[in-house]
Amino acid sequence: MKVTNCLREIRTRSRLSAAQLAARAGVSRQTIHAIESGNHAPNTALALKLAELLAVSVEDLFQLAAAEPAAGGRAELAAGRTYVGAPLHLARVGRRLVAVPWSPEAFALPLFDATAISQSRAGWIDVHWRDGARLGDNRLALAGCDPAVSLLAAQVKNADGIELLAVPSASERALRMLRDGLVHLAGAHLDRSRARVPHGCRTFAFAEWEEGLVTASGNPQGLRAAADLARGGVRIVNRERGSGSRVLLDAVLERAGVQPSAVAGYGDTAPGHLAAAWTVKQGKADCCIAPQVAADVFGLSFVPLAAERYDLTVPGDLFELPAVQALLGVLNRAAFRRELSALGGYDTRGTGAEVTPLR
Repeated sequence: MKVTNCLREIRTRSRLSAAQLAARAGVSRQTIHAIESGNHAPNTALALKLAELLAVSVEDLFQLAAAEPAAGGRAELAAGRTYVGAPLHLARVGRRLVAVPWSPEAFALPLFDATAISQSRAGWIDVHWRDGARLGDNRLALAGCDPAVSLLAAQVKNADGIELLAVPSASERALRMLRDGLVHLAGAHLDRSRARVPHGCRTFAFAEWEEGLVTASGNPQGLRAAADLARGGVRIVNRERGSGSRVLLDAVLERAGVQPSAVAGYGDTAPGHLAAAWTVKQGKADCCIAPQVAADVFGLSFVPLAAERYDLTVPGDLFELPAVQALLGVLNRAAFRRELSALGGYDTRGTGAEVTPLR
């Protein structure tokens, strides 16, 4: 059975060269390179030594490659219709295997701690506490737009009992909220956002993803480049100002010599990647700019335009909070990186590494 490894990524985060790690482990630099490239599987003693030197577990360094998935079977659809590629929850109901499709229109009452009893004004609002309201130190507020934050929230909850409260926000707004002390962390496309990381903050890579044109299944209009968006009969749905997707759209339109006014739907916005892709799924728009995972979840087609990194930033004075440390610990777990990669379109080789953004 094939063994895969994260040695290069973890060694790089530890700021060690292959030669330095080899010297400490008592092996040659070529051996380290052979392990990192997958051409050599270390014996137990060397694996334990490498884990000790890098202060991680052996499981974080080395994993058995996942077996090929089973062919599957048949399940009864609980209700409604679905589409190829649709996410499903499976449940045993007596002797039946039932598939429940996920939908953004799923009915669900929110779990809440308080209700508003006044209109918001100057950033403040009067609230009425709900019985059983919980305001402990095991909650983190994270502003951002990456749909995979739900996976991070589930793993942090399961592993450490930390509740992650998602605050949907475009990159620039997320960083402003962080600067104003309204959230613990901000997720942003720092390579595209015009906003800058506030001084005294630390930034960690979440993942790199492909972002591009999301179209109806099969791409019936043959959209391949920015110039195609100005064709007659093509309508897009845009993202709000300050979002990485809108900045990318403006950049590719400028390179193609296309004025935004020539693109039908340029002024129509959706509040998030999934909302934009859902608008395309419903046939209310022909295209949007979003990451591949947003296309996959609705069975839509995807044409890549650019790769960009999504980072998480935390103020230095909150960095040592146990809840923040727990979240950063999950980012560095091999199990989390595997699940994130499995969503499609995410490159997790740098996930968890501290980065130095522009300020």
